[in-house]
Amino acid sequence: MINTAGEKRSIRTETETRGKDMIRVIIIGGGACGMAAATKIRRQSNFEITVLSRDSHTAYSHCGIPFVFSREIENFEKLVVKPPDFFRKNRINVQLNTEVREIDLGTQTVQTGDGTYPFDKLVIAIGSLPFVPRKSRANVLPYGVHPLRSLADGIRFEKALEKAGKVCIVGGGTIGIECAAALAERGISTILVSRSINLLSRQFDPDMATLVREYLETLGVEMLSGRTVIFPEEFWKKKAVYLGDTADKENEEGEREQGGREEGESRKKKIPSDLVLLASGAKPEINLARAAGIDVGEAGGIIVNEQLQVRAGGKFLPGVYAGGECAEVTDFITGKPRLSQLGTTARRMADVIGDNITGTEASFGPLADPWVAVTGGMQFGGVGLSSKQAEEQGIKVVTGFSRGRTRASYYPGRKNLYIKLLFRQEQLIGAQLVGGEGVKERVDALALAIRKKTTVRELLDLETCYAPPVSMLMDPLHQAVKAAFKKMQENEA
Repeated sequence: MINTAGEKRSIRTETETRGKDMIRVIIIGGGACGMAAATKIRRQSNFEITVLSRDSHTAYSHCGIPFVFSREIENFEKLVVKPPDFFRKNRINVQLNTEVREIDLGTQTVQTGDGTYPFDKLVIAIGSLPFVPRKSRANVLPYGVHPLRSLADGIRFEKALEKAGKVCIVGGGTIGIECAAALAERGISTILVSRSINLLSRQFDPDMATLVREYLETLGVEMLSGRTVIFPEEFWKKKAVYLGDTADKENEEGEREQGGREEGESRKKKIPSDLVLLASGAKPEINLARAAGIDVGEAGGIIVNEQLQVRAGGKFLPGVYAGGECAEVTDFITGKPRLSQLGTTARRMADVIGDNITGTEASFGPLADPWVAVTGGMQFGGVGLSSKQAEEQGIKVVTGFSRGRTRASYYPGRKNLYIKLLFRQEQLIGAQLVGGEGVKERVDALALAIRKKTTVRELLDLETCYAPPVSMLMDPLHQAVKAAFKKMQENEA
């Protein structure tokens, strides 16, 4: 509930009396956005900074967790970017294992189980909650079923792997794929279950997703798509999950309501499994904000303006900000609100929030959202819209596809590289790449091309460099552009 303007004036007067250097900043959330915002604010001010985090670790790389599973990184401690001592030395009060219960915008306070924290500036960077494809009377996960939303989750799962022979991973997104490859390369029997028919259904077209699927199968990962997972209340005893068909929605919902009881399980396919890893996506944590009267948008996240200030009662609040996975962003191509779960987005939002809180004007614009993932010996990534996303927005696209090599044909170690480009009225609006190497730099270049609203004719004149160890004489990107241009000419004929 928001208090009256008179009450707000008294709080501002108190702040002015304390002086500029006594401004109190409360940051809810210790993830990529929250911790980076705290560091940025400290560099640019002498404000009192408190971070309230439900996590048990300070700033760390969540994206690095699959690479600990694969043992490419020797332990989880390596993922901690800034230890607690860093924040203590920089006078940033970090309260770990602290759950925020309430935000009161009127009194400008935050309530936890341990006490009340007054603020002059508030940053909501609480992140996301794991999507758990299950309902249960107990409302808790059975023993042996692991989420993967924190470093502590990763540590617990790695410990459980010591006695596991077979693991079921639920979720066909980037984290699920990276973890499946990591476990398979360790010799652990791995099943990847995807609710969608295709992997990466939100980011990739089916033809490109098939390339990723085929690679996982070469590693020995068993792929089950278009299926839902039901795990029994006593999973630790039964050591099995049950698979339902996504199309069988009526039965699926009924069984999920019952927590996958025996009568439901008996009609489903039984899959033996020692552990279950939930990598089935996440949804923005907006409960605190909504309860405080802060507006939530159509994409499911907190509404913010270009300064990343939140909106409440139809007005943007000058001292309250939101960033990271819990906040909505604007799509560069469609101009519509969307969510971004990229660490790069969270980091950029932290800079904007830090600048605005400390008096330097900054704004956060629309995103093309380039991304890349690495799984074993394969890289894949993209930027902009997929064909499905374009269709949902009523956008007609022309595509261009090419298959090339990452090095000269005679040079050792050459690998395949697949490129798919999407154009709207000759303008580039999407790209998807799969290959053994060379994906990131091309995605970065194509992200810039999208932001510059580059046309197919301009890309035909693109100059690329060449050396046998790093490229073909004619980059595969040229062939994808030419393929799209040829289609456009045929459509005009």
